Amino acid sequence: MSADFRDLGLHSPWLNASGFLGFAPGGNWSWPEPAGGFVTNPISLHPRTPADGRNFVPYSGGFLLHTGLPNPGFQAVLRQQADRWARSRQPVWVHLLTKQADELFRMVRILEELDGIAAIELGLPPFATPENTFPLIDAAVGELPLILNFPLTLLSDAWLEELPARGVAAISLGAPRGTLVDRSGRMVSGRLYGPALLPFAARAVAIASRSGLPVVGGCGINRPTDGELLLAAGASAVQIDTPLWK
Repeated sequence: MSADFRDLGLHSPWLNASGFLGFAPGGNWSWPEPAGGFVTNPISLHPRTPADGRNFVPYSGGFLLHTGLPNPGFQAVLRQQADRWARSRQPVWVHLLTKQADELFRMVRILEELDGIAAIELGLPPFATPENTFPLIDAAVGELPLILNFPLTLLSDAWLEELPARGVAAISLGAPRGTLVDRSGRMVSGRLYGPALLPFAARAVAIASRSGLPVVGGCGINRPTDGELLLAAGASAVQIDTPLWK
């Protein structure tokens, strides 16, 4: 049986996915009900500029995004948003992006001293392995709950058996990567979104639930009944992406 969304510090089981509502709460979101929590855009220690050739490629089941995950860097985000996080009525999950354990350790220790932050969500690249990810987990585990964000295609028992003992608080499911041809005939790789992912997301919820940890479903949710499907499949909460795309 899935954990209750309140076990994740949420007001309701509905959240936004990282990358779809900015760095701090503030918009009016009423689909399908007021958000139970807010997930920031991905934040890296150093600034990231948009990817060369960034692109949006639609396909019959949704769309592909290639952005490079641009952000102004950790310190700049703190200067701009820390006060808003502290005043937020929604629990804030800060989504961090790094491959370096020392960088992650520095960012998490600073976030532990700030008000309004309910959890750290650590985004994993699509080709992460347990060997190169476990040091990141060790660096991130501390006073704030750690939510490990997996691309749908990455989950396996090799991961799930280790996560509870390493202090991971929950698993969230994020966009997988794919490759499409854009209008100019160029091959573009990026993250996939859209309703075609819903059956894969339901299967991933079932797989992630074998860890015994709370699972935050995501991907493929295009209407409230899609989110309810993932909740029925065992998710404690769900993250919305495509309906929030502007």
